[in-house]
Amino acid sequence: MKKKKYFEIKDVKFRKAKSSDKATVFDFCHKTFGRWGDYIPEVWDQWLKDKKGMFFVAELHGTAIGLGKITEHRPGELWLEGLRVDPTFRGHGIGRAIQDFTWVKALSFKPKFIRYATGSYNKISIHLGKSKGMKIIGNFDEMWCKVLKAEETKLVPARPGDLPDIMTFLKKDSRYKLWKGFYLEGWKALTFDQALLLRLIKGKRVYVYFDRQGLSGVIMLIQSKDKKYVTFSNAVARDIKTLKLILKEARKLAGMLGGQKPEMVFPRNPWYKKVIKGTGWRHDLPIWMVLLEWRSK
Repeated sequence: MKKKKYFEIKDVKFRKAKSSDKATVFDFCHKTFGRWGDYIPEVWDQWLKDKKGMFFVAELHGTAIGLGKITEHRPGELWLEGLRVDPTFRGHGIGRAIQDFTWVKALSFKPKFIRYATGSYNKISIHLGKSKGMKIIGNFDEMWCKVLKAEETKLVPARPGDLPDIMTFLKKDSRYKLWKGFYLEGWKALTFDQALLLRLIKGKRVYVYFDRQGLSGVIMLIQSKDKKYVTFSNAVARDIKTLKLILKEARKLAGMLGGQKPEMVFPRNPWYKKVIKGTGWRHDLPIWMVLLEWRSK
């Protein structure tokens, strides 16, 4: 659809996303983040099948020009994601219309929490969130590195039987509070508890490090479907020396998993920036992830 010079915002309608929207949506999502790409193609089929929440598009004269997703992580806990507007139609209030529609639908779930994440550069998104009563509750940096070619690593997959020790280990760490009680799945924050940890362990997404003192380090990960991206998170160790070791071993693990572009999320805190020195991890861009939250009164 060619951009109309004028159109009324009332002409924009909302409906559930359909498989037939795929080509149109992928086309404008491809233009959203430039060289970084967009994750929408990877989650599209999953979102269409997801019954917990709502996946919708904003439609103008029969053509999708925007989209959004409400995900129910658990009863009372909603995550907003995937807000996109076709670049051709930006600057006409469509983003605001999508956010307003999303908010009304989200509140209909009678949630305790509504959360979403955006980039620190996205002042409009942050402003829209605050206009709904949301508050910034966390900031996180994203690190990058090159894989280290190796045939083995000191990190081993956690087993279900390790769960009690891992939970105790995490709770004892003085800096674990900087994670704000969340597991960071890339740019998605999930409330961290034993049920989630067990699911991650069963999914081979939790790795641990043992030394003579026993359990001395934990790190979690998620890998993209194409295996290219391996994103690590919630890295915790007994001391700085051990954490540095784990960060180096994570580079080996990423390569062993077939990853080409390892990433890692850390709380935005000067302490972590000191820790990564000498590990091969770096923080190149002056942007970070901003986590916003609304709580019911």
